[in-house]
Amino acid sequence: MMESSLTANNSFAQVIANEANRVIRTLHLPKPADRTSVESVLESLKAVAEPTAPDLAKTLNIRLVAIRNNIQVNQIQWGA
Repeated sequence: MMESSLTANNSFAQVIANEANRVIRTLHLPKPADRTSVESVLESLKAVAEPTAPDLAKTLNIRLVAIRNNIQVNQIQWGA
């Protein structure tokens, strides 16, 4: 059985934000990830976030627009 990433200390939005940050970090590796792949993953995370965390979905959309326009993308800060 698969272990869930959701715990009492992590909200659903925080888990999505953490995953998005992991993907964003791959853009800054010595051999960066393909931008198209990063965009695809962020699009998927945005779609998952839309029904339950619309503010996070908007933040992810901003990051996507920045990536598509070759603008530096910062990590997502979500929750406390």
